[in-house]
Amino acid sequence: MSPSTKATRPLLPQFSSSSSLASSTHLAPSPSPQIVTMKRSRVTVARTVLLMCVTFAAMALAHLHFASSLRHERDVEREHQFQHQHDEYIEHNAQPIAHTNTTQNNDPITNIDNTNNDNINKNNVTTATPPPTTTQTPTTTTTTTTTTREKPPTDFTVVQDTDLTTTVQYTNGTVVKTFKPAFYRDKNKAKKEMGSFLETLASRSWLMAPVKTFSESSEQDDEEQDDTRDAQGLQPTDTFLAYLPMGGGNNQFTTLQKAALLAKDLKRTLLLPSVSPSSHIKTWAGTRYSDFYNLPEFTTKSGIPVLEWHDVKQTPEEPPKELTNHWADFGEDMPCVPNGGIGISNKNLYDHFRTQFLLNFKATMPKADTTQGRATEYSFARDVLLKDEDETKPEMFKCLSSPYFLGGADVDSRSWLEVGQHLRFNSRIEGMVDDILDKLVGTVPSVPSSGDVKPTTRRHPEFIVIHLRRGDIVTKCKPGVPESECIVQIEQIAEKVDEIEKQRRIKALSAVLGTNSAKEGSDFTKKQVLQRLPVLVTTNEKRPEELAKLEKLGWIMLDHGDVEYDAQGQVKESKTTKLGTFSALGPFWPPMLDAVLLTRGDYLIGMRNSRMSKLAVQRGAAWHGHTTMLM
Repeated sequence: MSPSTKATRPLLPQFSSSSSLASSTHLAPSPSPQIVTMKRSRVTVARTVLLMCVTFAAMALAHLHFASSLRHERDVEREHQFQHQHDEYIEHNAQPIAHTNTTQNNDPITNIDNTNNDNINKNNVTTATPPPTTTQTPTTTTTTTTTTREKPPTDFTVVQDTDLTTTVQYTNGTVVKTFKPAFYRDKNKAKKEMGSFLETLASRSWLMAPVKTFSESSEQDDEEQDDTRDAQGLQPTDTFLAYLPMGGGNNQFTTLQKAALLAKDLKRTLLLPSVSPSSHIKTWAGTRYSDFYNLPEFTTKSGIPVLEWHDVKQTPEEPPKELTNHWADFGEDMPCVPNGGIGISNKNLYDHFRTQFLLNFKATMPKADTTQGRATEYSFARDVLLKDEDETKPEMFKCLSSPYFLGGADVDSRSWLEVGQHLRFNSRIEGMVDDILDKLVGTVPSVPSSGDVKPTTRRHPEFIVIHLRRGDIVTKCKPGVPESECIVQIEQIAEKVDEIEKQRRIKALSAVLGTNSAKEGSDFTKKQVLQRLPVLVTTNEKRPEELAKLEKLGWIMLDHGDVEYDAQGQVKESKTTKLGTFSALGPFWPPMLDAVLLTRGDYLIGMRNSRMSKLAVQRGAAWHGHTTMLM
């Protein structure tokens, strides 16, 4: 064996020992191609894995950098939000309330009064107006920084400024709380900052506010009202009744009526939740009842004091998206008695109100509840579920999960007569509907009012209004049942309109031609009498063939959407009359505007399968003496 051969040809493992090498006469073979390929493949795999690790590491670093930048931008935006809120609030409140009508015929009705709408929150500003029937003296447990601006009437005072929130109070009583970025980083600190709603109720004095009539609008009248507060002998309210809203807006109103009746019987102040989101309005947070209803007048006429949750606990308008699934961790327990099966074992809860106000339902089952949380009898809820163990020392806070399901011999009639008919719409939303009617049916000269009370609405020509609920109602028809037997057909409604016209003309002509024509018929002419009244329709019908029927009848179909334009900037033809109110005011206002409009029709036709129609029939007849009917 030559030395050169020994130096260049490696040995295989079986020939590694010296003895084997000395006795062997054969050289070690070279590695096979398969072995070489395997080694190279392993190296390639290792390099690929290493490259992937480096790539993923780079991507992770880039993601962290992007997230950090995004968080920084969001924090900066929130830090600047406070000043933006003040500027916007001041700008809005510097303008007077005015109802004007300068819209051209082809334009949408967008001149709805929104100049002084403090509670329409479109910029994530949590605004709390002191309750119309109460006033509060806030107490704080932390040191506050107070600064006063000299420019009336938009000056404000910082009543509390912490690392998490800033709270200011304007001279008109409006309280605005801004939540800083630090608020969302520590749930324990956030919960401590907000405090317990029970502590808030116990630590403040909630007084019924004196009610001002519509004619008492001057500053002098305001001062006189304030001066007579003490003379009225109003006592602080210290017991409260809360409840959970149920279903859509009209079912929530029904729930409110029964809850208010309970509060009246139990001599408690009613805690009003928000007008809450539902399957019809899918937002995160609800809005105040005082945005739409005259709560001071309600308390005066019904004797039921009310307090809105917005004034008890202020929470962010909407949490950051990354906290949505953990938002309940920021909440506090709300003890509540379940009834109607709602809230048993803290389940079967469908409201969005608790989420908005960071309240975690905590079922408290009274020992005397033989129904185990399924009670639906009003008297049982009043006399058993909500009864104080010691009547000489009533509990400050009581809650019932679902007054909606309560019934009894006279519950529905009492709910309307003692509650519903006194809860009327406020002058702001009535003014908005005046603007709509000015556009659609025109105006008539105003008549001087008798007495000191001025009318709250403008006069308009007579008209017929129809509430035609369709949409989801059509889908509720039983299988195999024709739609014509399930819901009222448009042809049937048209026959009812003809019947109304016939009766109206007979009555009007008799007034014109009768012996008392000089007194009763002076405003009428035969031409006016024989002319058909305009017919306004509020509906959620979307099917083209059904809308075509309404259009053929010449009825005015209201639509809260915006006017659409083509590529040349011309208004697109539409079967409905576009009002533009949804985009101008938000999702809660269109159904409320419809509710007001339905009460204003001299003749109202509603649907028996609609709770909104039923409420409209009651309101129109009781408030305005209008002719109302259900089909």
